[in-house]
Amino acid sequence: MHTVYRSPKTLVHALVVTLGIAIITTTAYLTNHYFAIKFPDGLGSASALCDISGFLNCDAATHSPISNVAGIPISIFGTLIGILLLSGYLFTSPGFESTMKFVLTVNLIGCIVLFIYSIIALGSLCPMCTLYYLLSFGAFFVFYRYAHSIRPTALPIVCIIALFAATSAGAYMYTSSKMEKNEALATSLIQQFDSLADLGAPEKPSEFRLATATEDFQSAPIQVTKFSDFQCPACKAMSEQLHKAMRQYKGQINIQYIFYPLDPACNSSMDRNLHPFACKAAYLASCLPEKFPEVEKEIFDNQDSISDSWLEAYAKKEGVLDCYKSDATKEKVKEYVERATPFNVRSTPTVLLIGLKIEGVLPFNQLQVLMDELISRSTK
Repeated sequence: MHTVYRSPKTLVHALVVTLGIAIITTTAYLTNHYFAIKFPDGLGSASALCDISGFLNCDAATHSPISNVAGIPISIFGTLIGILLLSGYLFTSPGFESTMKFVLTVNLIGCIVLFIYSIIALGSLCPMCTLYYLLSFGAFFVFYRYAHSIRPTALPIVCIIALFAATSAGAYMYTSSKMEKNEALATSLIQQFDSLADLGAPEKPSEFRLATATEDFQSAPIQVTKFSDFQCPACKAMSEQLHKAMRQYKGQINIQYIFYPLDPACNSSMDRNLHPFACKAAYLASCLPEKFPEVEKEIFDNQDSISDSWLEAYAKKEGVLDCYKSDATKEKVKEYVERATPFNVRSTPTVLLIGLKIEGVLPFNQLQVLMDELISRSTK
């Protein structure tokens, strides 16, 4: 008779233990990521490990409606799967083993559904979720190969249901307490934001828009002016946050970009060259205002590869090589740099959110709090 927990094969036990520990570790990370995103304790509280690119990231899944049940992250149930997988060494009855085979089958079906939903509905893939799907397949395969029956028995299935119910109740209570704490944090953030001086918007609106809800820049509920440098790592991080905001607040947000390279070639306030290709990257982007969101993202995505040859190749590909090299373009970028003067911009990124100045990277969870508040105020 095939068996898993009483198998004479060392490899089977090594696989079960490894898979169980890996599943617990992966789902614990996902649970922590969920709470860090949904209920941030402070600046940068969420890990960036799972946020690799626009397609490979955990945030889209975390913000999706299927990430939780009544506020309880579904990753918690994955942790229980890992614990149950290891618990078989305490309860080695054939009934528990056959029940686990049934549970792992249901779990695998759920993984397939979530994978399809991510690709089709979300247009992205969560790396750590995908790792869990693969580990779940591995666990299912071991039981499919070595467990004799898939028929659940009464006592184990009742105990498993009770475990899931008790965990759900505890998680719900914990989530409720986090929601109360999050409301207090949101209130504090909004109070700090409201205490900032209102500097207004730049006198001339930028033609370089990342998002356009209204033609009149100041008519949208959310107005973001970003002073940025294409070689600045923090600017890249801020760009990623704003691209998320563009998707989440589509039709309600205007985002304009103002060049502020930390490069004396076009920025007279700089006495040393921190980013030698920043001005040239700005020249390139300024030649493609109609494609600016795409160009801005591509330059930041290739930030580590920026060079004279990379920029010229891009300009040639887009048919703007003459524009890229022209004196008129250089003067245009310098004029944009000067627009930062009234706002005393000295570092990048610097953001004006409805005219209130914020320096440095704003984590997305904090950005959400402020933007949600602005949306709420606009409807009153």
